[in-house]
Amino acid sequence: MMIYSSKLCPNPVILDFNPKKGPIRGGTTIVIDGVNLGNNYHDVSSAVTVANVRCNVDAKAYVTSSRIVCRTRASPVQKMARNPIIVKLRDEHRYTAISNDTFMYVDPTVSRMKPQQGPQFGGTDVTIFGENLDAGSSVTVTIKDIPCRIRERTSERLVCRTGRSSEEGYGNLKIDFDGSAFPYNDLTFEYHKNPQFTAAEPERSIASGGIAVHVAGTGLSLLQRPHMVVMDEGRLIKGPQCEIENDNLMHCKTPDLNIPPDRMSHPTMEHPLKLLYGFELDGVGPENTSQMSNTRTLSIYPDPLVERFPDVKFYRPDDYLTINGKNLDAAASELDVSVTVGGVTCNVTALASRALTCLPPPERPPRDLMSSNDDDPDVVVEIGGMRFNVGKLSYNTKGFGISRQVMIAITIAVVAFILAFLLLLVLYRRKSTSHMREMKYLKNQMDAIEMKVASECKEAFAELQTSMDALAADLPLGTPFIPFLSYKEYAARVLFSNNYYNHPVLRDLEVDSNRAASIETGLRAFNKLLMNKHFLLSFVRALENTRYFLSKDRVYVGSLLMVVLQEKMEYCTEILKQLLKELIDRTVEKKFQPKILFRRSESVAERMLAAWFTFLMHRYLTECAGYKLYALYWAIKQQMEKGPQDALTLDARYSLSEEKLLRSSIEFHEMTVFIAADHHSSSAMEYPVRVLDCDTITQVKEKCLDAKYRIIPYSERPSAYDLDLELRSTSPRLILQDIDNTSKVEAGGWKRLNTLAHYKVLDNATLALLPRQTSLYNLSLLSERSERSTFSLSKNSPTLPRPFGTNSSSQSKGLLSNNEPVHKLYHLVKPSEHGPSDQQDKMVTEIYLTRLLTMKGTLQKFIQDLLEVIFSTSGRNCSLPLCVKYMFDFMDEQAQQQGIDDQEVVHAWKSNSLPLRFWVNLIKNPHFVFDIPKPTKVEGCLSVVAQTLMDACSTQDQQLTKDSPSSKLLFAKDIYQYRDWVDSYYAEIKEMPAVSDQDMNALLAEESRAHSRDRFQVFSALNELYKYVEQYREPIREELEMNEYAVNQKLPQKFQEMLNTMECLSDNYNIGVASPPLVDYSSHGMYRQPREDRV
Repeated sequence: MMIYSSKLCPNPVILDFNPKKGPIRGGTTIVIDGVNLGNNYHDVSSAVTVANVRCNVDAKAYVTSSRIVCRTRASPVQKMARNPIIVKLRDEHRYTAISNDTFMYVDPTVSRMKPQQGPQFGGTDVTIFGENLDAGSSVTVTIKDIPCRIRERTSERLVCRTGRSSEEGYGNLKIDFDGSAFPYNDLTFEYHKNPQFTAAEPERSIASGGIAVHVAGTGLSLLQRPHMVVMDEGRLIKGPQCEIENDNLMHCKTPDLNIPPDRMSHPTMEHPLKLLYGFELDGVGPENTSQMSNTRTLSIYPDPLVERFPDVKFYRPDDYLTINGKNLDAAASELDVSVTVGGVTCNVTALASRALTCLPPPERPPRDLMSSNDDDPDVVVEIGGMRFNVGKLSYNTKGFGISRQVMIAITIAVVAFILAFLLLLVLYRRKSTSHMREMKYLKNQMDAIEMKVASECKEAFAELQTSMDALAADLPLGTPFIPFLSYKEYAARVLFSNNYYNHPVLRDLEVDSNRAASIETGLRAFNKLLMNKHFLLSFVRALENTRYFLSKDRVYVGSLLMVVLQEKMEYCTEILKQLLKELIDRTVEKKFQPKILFRRSESVAERMLAAWFTFLMHRYLTECAGYKLYALYWAIKQQMEKGPQDALTLDARYSLSEEKLLRSSIEFHEMTVFIAADHHSSSAMEYPVRVLDCDTITQVKEKCLDAKYRIIPYSERPSAYDLDLELRSTSPRLILQDIDNTSKVEAGGWKRLNTLAHYKVLDNATLALLPRQTSLYNLSLLSERSERSTFSLSKNSPTLPRPFGTNSSSQSKGLLSNNEPVHKLYHLVKPSEHGPSDQQDKMVTEIYLTRLLTMKGTLQKFIQDLLEVIFSTSGRNCSLPLCVKYMFDFMDEQAQQQGIDDQEVVHAWKSNSLPLRFWVNLIKNPHFVFDIPKPTKVEGCLSVVAQTLMDACSTQDQQLTKDSPSSKLLFAKDIYQYRDWVDSYYAEIKEMPAVSDQDMNALLAEESRAHSRDRFQVFSALNELYKYVEQYREPIREELEMNEYAVNQKLPQKFQEMLNTMECLSDNYNIGVASPPLVDYSSHGMYRQPREDRV
């Protein structure tokens, strides 16, 4: 309620104001509505501030107490500012009103506009894109100093319609915001010569219009809204909008004349109406475009008539449907006539004055296309703008006479068909029931076996937890010891898994001293080219378009590029996104199966994506997921060592893999031995170690090393092959070895590796690890690190896939005297060239399944913990890496741009790129992350876990039978829970707020800085890449010459100059001494001298 008096009312309120933003230069007229806004102009003349800037009040527009109109002044800070409007009637809080909304001083900007050309007569709708285009209260636009009438205005775009220009030519864009002119000289609009029409065919129509007219001319592509118009007795009648095909052709429809009944003359077939016609172009009438001419007339014929069917017509195969009428082809052609049967096109084959024919669809149209619920579809004829429902076409058979003999034959055939169908149904039902019964029996058996081993699993799990606690025994507060590799070693093992110990990028580039300067200059030039987006993209495209560029080459080049781009992760990400976009485009364009994209590294982009995740997920590994992965690896290792494991075949009693299951009954006893302290150690403590009496000597040494050095990384430990194991419980002391002169030769020339039972070592015995002695048997048979060997395998010895040593991948060898005969070796089970015999003590299948289930039950918690941390968006101590959200959103965006609606495709992309290409690789190869030996002993179990993760990411239902792989049967019940985790993981990521480019670039910059000291040798990587440049120089040059951006930047010439420099036979100056290796090159152009401590 307003109070009208001379006394100033307290508690003023601002209800609303407009506009909400204006230009920094001021001049915006703001209308403020409210309550108790002063009693007169003098109360408010200096009381209004807008965003902390005084606003000049308009005395004439002031409305007592309820409205203030003021004009903003220029912002003194000349930058964007946002603050509320304040009306302060007195210097007291109760006489001050503050708006809820804020007014923002902005600087309107324009980025582009389209189209940038139009006809002289104007009428072109120009869309201007930018920011803050809705600022201010009054905006005017001019192009070439000609007003452009505003039709629509928002913050990001402004639409205006051009005016008429007296001449052709370019003109600049200028926008006036509240009296402040903003010229945009870099944005021009070109007025072209007005379009001209040369011919229109046909020049005839019917009274109802809708007849297609093909119009030829020039400059038609400049138009936006052309219409055909007809002049009838002073009326200008406009038809529908024309379709422009190209600059010289457009297609129009004649207008509906809607001839009034009282018109003096009506069209007839003999005397059609002759009406002038022309075209309205972008709102400009024909009288203003010189298109209306007395010589351009349109012949108007009477509307055609179509007769209805006297009765329902019946469909006959390969027969035409005839429809009768009158004046059907007076003005229409076959293209103007449309016939549909139940919504399905009936192809018109002939058109005459009194009839037309069409070929109806061979099958009854689906009911959802039909306009009525009748069984018979409607026949609808459209001629121009007229529509006729002429009747129904029945697809039912028209009754006709059938002889009794034919009817009996048909009946017998139908009965025989029904009996055959019933017989097949019974057989199918019986087979299906048998299959279901078999599956139910198999399930009951598995459930019974699971119940039997439940207690064993609990006991084994408790023991395993005790073993896991040993990880943290000697560390503060029980913190587990995780031997993470350094970032550089981790990246090298993932990128170059086949040669990560001695890859060129890990060492300085050695070059000929006579060419050192030339090679350095050339490689620097090559690196500079790679930092050019157009060159790098052309380089990759050229290589991938070469048929001899194999998959292994693509993987290698992708890895090398990531090494070079490691210190510029922002640029690297930009290149990666472009390559992925082109890869997706090619896949969709060539109609390849999109689901298999990213599954294998068959392109440079796919390899770079895997390496990109490798770099950016390292922190997540070391802070979160790595703990669960190492816990799983250690749990598998500890559990497998609780039972026998063949040192040669690696088959074990406890395994998740049926292929690596020990299929023999081995008698064994668990023992505890004590390892004496080193001679140089001040502690007399002995280390207890749990071993098996069937363990080989090397296996015992490895367990002793694990116990003694459990908090020491593997690379810093002594090797089992550099130590001897001494038994101190006997007198004299005895050196234990895998093969020595106590080894017995068995029938068939077999020798069994020595075990603790062979030496009759007792429980609680004391052992010592000593430096290896020099003697005939001083080198273990199993060492891959030894360059000598004591035994050689005979040609008749079975092929061993890998020896029982932890790291070896070659056949076991050792030393013998020259006269020593060659023997075949085995540990627990003799390999048989003819398969297992009936006399061997082989277990039945149920026992195998029991052991698999026991192992699975023991490791269940560790597997679930790992999968939970992999498919979790928010853990206890870590959150989802931004790179995952960023890349998944990019894949969603690409799928949307390609029109891919199948969610399984995007699901497959995400699963292939992260879980399958990153996590599965690390699960199978934990030595890529941790300083541990290559996990050959446990790789069978790790492969089963990796396969389970892959199955969890699949969207296809598993059809399991008794012949299915045991790994799938083991996790058959759990896989649906894991799939729910995966689906929830992807859904939660999609619902998260998008990662801005600013945040992502900050993360990438931090990633580059964090690992600046862990860089690879960029000179060496560039040199490896140059080998491909040398091999494919011509395709690369051709690709560069086809790229206009590359040509504009003279990249082909720079490429050739780089080649010339690299091919220089010697430097231009004499170096005198051998040049140092090229080291520590940075793409920022820095060259550092080699450090003194560099190895």
